[in-house]
Amino acid sequence: MQGTERRSYQPGRRASDRTARGHMPWVRVLMLAIALVITAYALLVIRDDGRPDREAQAIKVEALALEARLAASQITARLALTDRALALVARELAERPAQAVEALDRARVVAPEAAFVIADKDGRVLAATGGKTGPEAATAGRASSAYALHDGALTARRPLADGRTITARTPLPDLKTALPGAGLSIVPAGQAPADAGRPVKGADGQVRLTASAPVDAAGHAVVAAMPATGGLAAWLDDAWMLAGPLLLVLLLLAVLAVQNWRQTRAGRHWADTERRFRVAVEAARCGVWEWDLARGEVVLSDYMAAMLEVEPGQALTTQTLIEKVHPRYRETLIDALDRAAADGVFDVTFPVPLKSGGIRWIDARGQSRQARRDAGFTSLLGVALDITEARRSKAQAQAAENRLRDGIESVSDAFVLFDRQGRLILWNQAFQDAFAFPAGVVRKGAQKEALNLIAAEAIKAEHPSASGRAGVREVELKDGRWLQMAERFTGDGGTVVIAADITVIRRQEAERRRAADELRAMVVELEDREVKLQLLARKYEVAMTRAEAANQAKSEFLANMSHELRTPLNAINGFSEIMAGEMFGALGDRRYKGYAADIHQSGQHLLSLINDILDMAKIEAGKLTLHYETVSLNGLCNDAIRLMRGKAMESGLTLGLVAPEALQIEADHRGLKQVMLNLISNAVKFTPEGGAVTVTVSPHDADHVRVSVTDTGIGIAAADLDRLAQPFEQVEGQHSKTTQGTGLGLALTKSLIELHRGRMTIESEPGHGTTVWFDLPIRAPEGAMAPVGAPVQRVQPQAA
Repeated sequence: MQGTERRSYQPGRRASDRTARGHMPWVRVLMLAIALVITAYALLVIRDDGRPDREAQAIKVEALALEARLAASQITARLALTDRALALVARELAERPAQAVEALDRARVVAPEAAFVIADKDGRVLAATGGKTGPEAATAGRASSAYALHDGALTARRPLADGRTITARTPLPDLKTALPGAGLSIVPAGQAPADAGRPVKGADGQVRLTASAPVDAAGHAVVAAMPATGGLAAWLDDAWMLAGPLLLVLLLLAVLAVQNWRQTRAGRHWADTERRFRVAVEAARCGVWEWDLARGEVVLSDYMAAMLEVEPGQALTTQTLIEKVHPRYRETLIDALDRAAADGVFDVTFPVPLKSGGIRWIDARGQSRQARRDAGFTSLLGVALDITEARRSKAQAQAAENRLRDGIESVSDAFVLFDRQGRLILWNQAFQDAFAFPAGVVRKGAQKEALNLIAAEAIKAEHPSASGRAGVREVELKDGRWLQMAERFTGDGGTVVIAADITVIRRQEAERRRAADELRAMVVELEDREVKLQLLARKYEVAMTRAEAANQAKSEFLANMSHELRTPLNAINGFSEIMAGEMFGALGDRRYKGYAADIHQSGQHLLSLINDILDMAKIEAGKLTLHYETVSLNGLCNDAIRLMRGKAMESGLTLGLVAPEALQIEADHRGLKQVMLNLISNAVKFTPEGGAVTVTVSPHDADHVRVSVTDTGIGIAAADLDRLAQPFEQVEGQHSKTTQGTGLGLALTKSLIELHRGRMTIESEPGHGTTVWFDLPIRAPEGAMAPVGAPVQRVQPQAA
């Protein structure tokens, strides 16, 4: 199609509506005939007038050009699919180098008529698909983006970054023409006739009319040629003086009739050629479009119009076509047009909303028909493909693959699938973990033999399955695990391997066998020791009798000691207190008063020691009973602080309490007060002058309270914390040598807290003080509460 012809078309007309040039008006023919009759000498003019032949020749040339363009468009359409397939293969191999076969399979879906070969840098074929796939196909042509004519097909080789090459072989379509005597051929672009439309004398001496159409994607051109018919000029040179004017007129009329017939036939051929071109393109499910960027007008084929759901047979404006595109992709289409105006290549994919509510995806590609002008490229010609089903199929395939992968990954057993070439296709993380494969080794396309070699390094031994099933074996790994591996073949020759971890089962079996052996040995041993056990039973009866007697003696001893030790100590303490207070008069020397005070203090200390020992003995014997009652923690702590305040003031310490007024629990008042006195006494005892002791009471959770005693004393090393709560345990240090203590205070405190179903914890660091806290339940055990108003015994603080 020439540019001048394109500009003469009216908007809304299709190429098939264009007719051949109109016939010459009969008036002009009649006037010319009259002029020729009047003067015979006009034959001299007729001799030089070869216009009918030239017009017929122009029609033939135009028909030849149309045939050449039709063949070129068919080849271009095939090469466009091949180029898309090559780009797809290159992109797939760049992302997944090992999936050559899968990449070629996808390429065949895009370009089903082409053949593809992947070869290494030495020319060895790695993968091939399509028709001709031998080594000669892999090396045909040079590695470049241009196509070379080879063995009836166009072949191109594309190099990859890793040294491999992709070879595509696109067979030529059937180069036939409906023009009588005409033929089509494909030659390199440099060998195409430079002056199409004029008769050319060939090497065989024949004169032919030629026309060519470039196949830009291949660097070749389609040449259409037919024999040139001889003109009338030679015959007229000899016959003009012998024929009369009437003969010349009749001859002229005959020439005009022949010209009209030839024009009509050429027009029919031209229309038929265009129809066949449209049928061929639409059979390939391609829409053809021609875009005039300068005029902002697009001419569409019928199939292209159907894809866009517009009326066929009319040209669309650029704005109308853009409005047919989904709003989100309109800018993409506009950008593609801008790029095409700049570089002459148009390539864009966009969705078109349908009247039915669906979406149709269109992939449009084209290039400039003309050379670049000052304002850029102004005319584009291309094709469009409906890729809706391809996108849907791809999405469905991806979703199915994702579901399959999720299902395999959820299986606890190791799973792996190889194809018939032994290449890895699917696996789960359990397979990679089972044999501790290094990172990057387990990947799609990895060879089964290579993975087996790595897995063999982790295997200690292999054993046949206990069930005896074919393809099942048990593998012992070097790390002690056991796997039961089952290998099966798929219908296409692939391999599926499933490995279940049976380590627990094997250990249970080993344990069962070991237990059975031990049981048999034990039975033998028990039979041997039956007599000894009878003797031991008699000795046990004697020992039990003695133990009961000893326990009775212990109970009597505790009862006696409780009375025998406390009674004289009470007398000593009472009389020494009377003497120290000079209740019945002065003692005389002041030293007697001091001695009496020392006696009283020593007696009190001895009494507290005896009380602690007896209480510990009762706790250990399980004879200490708690008397539960409602206790105000604020009041109890205040009482304990009040009793210890004098001693704290003597040591230069401050005592503080942080406790809510209304916090009450159910506990043994005497035991809990003993706990607080012991903890505060220890804190005062081991805190240097100027320090502070703080008692804090707070709810711990819905069922417990927490009481803590914090001091700024000398602290306790971490190594000594565990043994402090043991009876008679003390931490040796410079400060402990100057303070009194038996080591029973914390042990008794811990026991009393545990009797309340509580827990005591000591936190300390040398030089940073100590915090002793304990948690107690708010409610007493059911049925353990004492009557309301039960008396509460006062207790004395005991040094730890």
